[in-house]
Amino acid sequence: MISGRLTMRATVERNTATGNDPYGNPLPPVFEEIDASPLSCFVWSKTSRELVGDERTAMIEDMRAMFALSADIAEDDEISSVADRQDNEIIPGRLRVEGPVQRKHTHLEAALKRVS
Repeated sequence: MISGRLTMRATVERNTATGNDPYGNPLPPVFEEIDASPLSCFVWSKTSRELVGDERTAMIEDMRAMFALSADIAEDDEISSVADRQDNEIIPGRLRVEGPVQRKHTHLEAALKRVS
């Protein structure tokens, strides 16, 4: 069963800003924690690579997360914290769900991007 694999807890926030400013641009995002948060999950790094340019070097990391099929997680949600069962932070910083959440046979899977 997948529930034994979901050993982490993600605090998930969703953008609640709606409408446009006087110039027709979308309002800046206002993230609020969803009611079901924290969600049981498992977050891992799929690959990590170094990108070297003329003047800069950057680390690019492909992170993924899996959630229970019943989890309230959607594209563009942000994860503000990933902790273990004792509430010790495991992954610092904010992560954004990139692209649509994929439904697998036993779980939901999401690609994550670090938010600076």
